[in-house]
Amino acid sequence: MRRYAVIGAGPGGLVAAKELLALGAEPVIFERAAEIGGVWRAGGLAWPGMSTNLSKHSCCFSDFPWPHDAPDFPRRDDMRAYLHRYAERFGLTPRLRLGEAVTTVRGKIVNGEPFDGVVFASGVFGPTGTGYHGPECYRGKRVVVVGAAFSGAEIAAELAAAGVAVTAVASRPMWLLPRYLDGVPWDLASYRRGRPRLSRVESNRRFSRIAVNPGEFDERLRLEPDGDGPPYLVVSDLVPEVLRAGALRMEPGRAVRREPGAVVLDSGVRLPCDEVVECTGHRLELPYLSQDQRAALGHDPADLLQPLLLHECTFHPDFPDAAFVGLYRGPYFGVLELQARWAAAVLTGALPTPTGMSAGLGRQREIRELDPRPQFPHGDYVDMADRLAAEIGVLPDPPPDGPLLPAHYRLRGPGSAPDVAAAEIAFVARRTAGSQP
Repeated sequence: MRRYAVIGAGPGGLVAAKELLALGAEPVIFERAAEIGGVWRAGGLAWPGMSTNLSKHSCCFSDFPWPHDAPDFPRRDDMRAYLHRYAERFGLTPRLRLGEAVTTVRGKIVNGEPFDGVVFASGVFGPTGTGYHGPECYRGKRVVVVGAAFSGAEIAAELAAAGVAVTAVASRPMWLLPRYLDGVPWDLASYRRGRPRLSRVESNRRFSRIAVNPGEFDERLRLEPDGDGPPYLVVSDLVPEVLRAGALRMEPGRAVRREPGAVVLDSGVRLPCDEVVECTGHRLELPYLSQDQRAALGHDPADLLQPLLLHECTFHPDFPDAAFVGLYRGPYFGVLELQARWAAAVLTGALPTPTGMSAGLGRQREIRELDPRPQFPHGDYVDMADRLAAEIGVLPDPPPDGPLLPAHYRLRGPGSAPDVAAAEIAFVARRTAGSQP
């Protein structure tokens, strides 16, 4: 039996191993931590109160939907339990090597052990600042949260709601999008096939209608509804609530240095504080690769938008016996799973090596060079998922109307599970009946 090394036991590594097993291969899953789950494991980057930005209908694998009574936006421990159930259901537990870090990868040799191929799934979410594990240890202190995107804004709001004196440093204002639109989770209302592609101006106008403008709380943070810059957003119900109540203060600017008892911004503003929580983005680190290998991949850990250059974020011509799963910013579960299915099929020979990789790398380089830069490198979630599905032969024909669901890609083709998929699709259709796209 052919053996494949899978680096990482987060969602990407687990689904990659599962898909290799489904094709008759033997995965060996290396995980440096003592538990699976990646971001969602106990002691990982997710804090106990952290919930998903996307609903359970998007944050799930196509053949393993959440129970209908699960919360719409699962929290850390919900996600942790889901991934453990997934590993047990698909026989991944015996393939785990927990507490075993990968130190070297040279071709198909991992830590000196030969394999038939390698899946890199060690995750893009590496910390760049201090950890945060809830508001308890911050009570009675003045806190500055540096960074006010998804995690920073939610951490600051959680602290404010707990009565902690907190200031969030915002390098740019962002639309504050509620979790529900027209009574359904926002992702089900937003990620739909057939939606017209909006210009940046049209996108900002749309957000001005459905989201909260932070200028409502501080004129310095006001966004122009007719602005032509790339729209940036934070998905949160709590952030507007604590801003409106005056419990949270946002200060525009960038932190340039720390002083005893203060953070100093590029504006010259000095923010007195007792504690600092840094939420300045995530760096993709590949310490097990050589400098030459990282250079071949175009690896730039300082580039928080596009740290790697890969064909469809999955393959590279200089790594013929390898594939990459989830190593891009914004790895939604639907795309993550399609990457894993494609990777497993190519590595085991069920599908040919993709053509057009040079052009694919060129498209990724263009994204890296965008100016101004978007919030995410692949905002075309629906198009990207359908492109990958077409490569694998699992794109529905015709593609279903309504919100994009991972279940759509189990209706036909290799690995289909039409009964499971149809049940999830029908459940979501009942939820979203009458909602406006």
